[in-house]
Amino acid sequence: MPIPKKNKTELRKSAKNIVYDTLCDWIISGELLPGEKLSDTELAAYFEVSRTPVREALQMLENQNLIVVLPGRATIVSEIHRSDIEKCYLPLAEIQALAVKIATPKLTDNDISELEKTQQQFFDACTSGYMDGITQCDERFHDIILNVADNKYMTSFSHILSLHIKRIRYHYFHYEAWRKQSAAQHHEILNALKSRNAEQASELMRAHWLYVMNCCKHGIETQKE
Repeated sequence: MPIPKKNKTELRKSAKNIVYDTLCDWIISGELLPGEKLSDTELAAYFEVSRTPVREALQMLENQNLIVVLPGRATIVSEIHRSDIEKCYLPLAEIQALAVKIATPKLTDNDISELEKTQQQFFDACTSGYMDGITQCDERFHDIILNVADNKYMTSFSHILSLHIKRIRYHYFHYEAWRKQSAAQHHEILNALKSRNAEQASELMRAHWLYVMNCCKHGIETQKE
């Protein structure tokens, strides 16, 4: 069958998303460090696109506070401040606690099975120190619960906050003791879910996120010393 040609808007949108996703990964993983300057001309050359999709992607990153645009001066990767950690983790802890409370009575045997499999993979990644595996399995564990809770607003807010938390955690969540504790907390949450104890699961979820928050705060303070 003949395939219609893509219009310029579709092409620009696709290029914008590619640039955005790539820059997000670079910022989160530390390929682009806080304070590093971004050049739309250099980025356009790298991605082999015009500066328009690059500027659109930078606008999206600015809206999410991942970069700072200094008019007439520079565009830089935003710094990570101690206050940012609490601003992200405190609301996320409450959203996740509510999500698991809503999800607990809705969980099917298949959901529990998927959570068990994901938890085992998370434990293995935490034991080996494989950071990409840790973040992927952690996201999957919490996304399963969010999907079961079935509240698009909680899911949206959670994902926005998680974007910033991924960046913070990637830099400061490398200590073995913290990884093991996080895996143990996931296991406790899973046991509460299997027992269909919504209140306990909610409290454990909140405690889990607050624990990680305090670890990250400690990490950023240690780095500054």
